[in-house]
Amino acid sequence: MKEFSIITGEEFERRKEDFSHCDELLHSLGSIRYCKAEVYRDCMIGTLRIPRKSEQRENPICLGFYMTEDSLLFVEETGDLRRWLENRLDKIGRLQTPDQILLQLMELMVENDILYLTHFEKEIERMEESLLHHIQKDFFEVLTRCRKKLLELNAYYQQLIAIGDVIQSHEGLSMVESIEPWARYTLRIERLQNHVHVLRENILQLRELFQSRQDAQQNKIMCILTVVTTLFLPLTLLTGWYGMNFSFMPELHWRYGYLAVIVAAVLIVSLEIVYIKKKKFF
Repeated sequence: MKEFSIITGEEFERRKEDFSHCDELLHSLGSIRYCKAEVYRDCMIGTLRIPRKSEQRENPICLGFYMTEDSLLFVEETGDLRRWLENRLDKIGRLQTPDQILLQLMELMVENDILYLTHFEKEIERMEESLLHHIQKDFFEVLTRCRKKLLELNAYYQQLIAIGDVIQSHEGLSMVESIEPWARYTLRIERLQNHVHVLRENILQLRELFQSRQDAQQNKIMCILTVVTTLFLPLTLLTGWYGMNFSFMPELHWRYGYLAVIVAAVLIVSLEIVYIKKKKFF
């Protein structure tokens, strides 16, 4: 098998005299924000950023790679790549060429993604079911978190497709044995990206459904407030009228005035309730 190794950025910088175009890779290693690949006459360099897909890992795995016809070098600082590859080295060890090793690593990056996306499907179905009965307090937070994660995955798959396209566009490159496996890989990533697009559309529909439920609840509350205000508006007029305390208001000195006001208030409210129910305002 040809040379395959994992080193730190500091080691790579110490050995930079052994590599052409090392400054470009060192510059990219300063802040790895996305996946990319650049092809030169005698080498291919790039960066990979594997997003977090489980609760056990808090941060994404970030690394750079430097590939020639005879060797493949991975550069990473945290040791996450070594730990991630512990149970997968047997698969990589059987490969013979650097581009096969790189392709195998990139396939391992998405090996369980269909299951991960299925988890999102189930989560969306669960949230949709909850909308039919009651809205959870953290519904919008969960929805927003799913939307952001799908947006990240969409960008991630788009970057992997771009790497596959870059390699396929350099057909006949000495460091790539065959472009057919890369074409199959690119097709697989496109299918994953299409799956993400479907999930994002479902999230958008779910958000619209959530907003419509919120609007319906607000309209119901406003309807209740309107009915209550309507019920007590005549009583407010009645109390305001007899609260003026003019000297020549005979009802103020009438023996049954207080009782008459109570009867009038009950009668007014009763008539309003009958009218509201008849018109089905509430």
